[in-house]
Amino acid sequence: MSGDSQQPPEPADSRSLEELLEVLRVSDQRELYERGIEQGQETGHPVAVIVKALSDLPGVTGLEALRASRRVVELLTNARWHMMRQAREEGSSWSQVGSALGVSKQAAYDFYRRKLDQQDASPTPETYNTERSRAALGPNANG
Repeated sequence: MSGDSQQPPEPADSRSLEELLEVLRVSDQRELYERGIEQGQETGHPVAVIVKALSDLPGVTGLEALRASRRVVELLTNARWHMMRQAREEGSSWSQVGSALGVSKQAAYDFYRRKLDQQDASPTPETYNTERSRAALGPNANG
């Protein structure tokens, strides 16, 4: 990076998941059309239809798409944590949880534990059911 000072993170995007996914879809569509135009120009194929389709898309900047991507990841990460707890409450082992996520049982456990620690450190820990979340760690968990 070229001399950028540390900037505080931007506040989270407050749009719905559907709206955020639409921003990402439009961004991807714009990229696809731009590549199609480049390839058509290189090969001598007409590109007027693609140029028109691109002009009809809403404008989405790279930064807007990045912000939307960040928020989607945050939402999905939070959802994943709750799904992990549910799977554990239903009797799934950490090996099964890890397998479902494509990671080791230790990686799944460590992720869950980190999220639990973040929950405990939140400014409003009383809004979470910490006892329930801790119980999902299992009988051999410390803490």
